[in-house]
Amino acid sequence: MTIAIISTALSIVFFLCMYFGFKTGLRIGMEAAKGNPPQPVKNPVIAVQDAIHEAKEHANKIQADKLMMEGLRNILSFTGDTEQE
Repeated sequence: MTIAIISTALSIVFFLCMYFGFKTGLRIGMEAAKGNPPQPVKNPVIAVQDAIHEAKEHANKIQADKLMMEGLRNILSFTGDTEQE
């Protein structure tokens, strides 16, 4: 029984690998037929560095957006009244 379960699971994994491999190859082949060369594979180290850099830029952008929204909120909530002591 164990052998049947393991062989079924491996068969499903093998089928999925073949399916996604064929699908990817077909997509790349269709693009190559149109004259678009496939994108080169990135070096894993460079890909990780790029992802870290993009995450830091995204965090900085969020901070800048929050600061801009706070300033805009202050401008829009200004009524012209002065504080009286």
